[in-house]
Amino acid sequence: FGKVNHIFITHLHSDHYIGLFGLLSTMSMIGRKTQLHLFAPARLEQILESHYSLVSDRPLFPIVFHPLDSAGPTMIHADAHVEVTSFPTRHRIPAWGFLFREKFRPGNNRALQPRSFAHCADGLFNPSLADILRGVNLLYHEATYLHDKLERARSTGHSTALQAGEMARISNVQQLVIGHFSARYKDVTPLLDQAKSVFENTSAAYDGLTIQID
Repeated sequence: FGKVNHIFITHLHSDHYIGLFGLLSTMSMIGRKTQLHLFAPARLEQILESHYSLVSDRPLFPIVFHPLDSAGPTMIHADAHVEVTSFPTRHRIPAWGFLFREKFRPGNNRALQPRSFAHCADGLFNPSLADILRGVNLLYHEATYLHDKLERARSTGHSTALQAGEMARISNVQQLVIGHFSARYKDVTPLLDQAKSVFENTSAAYDGLTIQID
């Protein structure tokens, strides 16, 4: 936990931020003193303050809060190694995706091509994001439903596996990882197959998954 210095929250449905309280408490209990940067919708700062006004376990380290801007793609972080851009997505409530780009990638004997990763969850299929995602090495895109549940996906602000594959295809990314599967699917193979019917280089996310980006 001590190596985590930046946290990015996409939106304020509770399953996407409720674990933050326990994480911050654990960081404090193990003696963290260095500041933590939190990038999230502005209302999360109010939620944190409300929580800590009622309990006595306010973290013993500084939290630097960075509210996300809904106007359009915005560079929200840059250091010597990476740049991070946020961009609005279309969900039932305000939500954002994130694009991470390396500035450089040193190799043993030669400089390697910098890598990029984009995270899109939760949200509707939105072809207008293709220009932002263009050519990234790895795209994570939600695939909550099979395409026969398209109307359900639209009504709940989600995408289908087929749409995730289509987003990867029109964005000309190198690899796609799909996730955020509805609990109705005990076996995610059909979701993976559907995405791969449009974009072959697709994997299904699971806990502990690691992917090598060349």
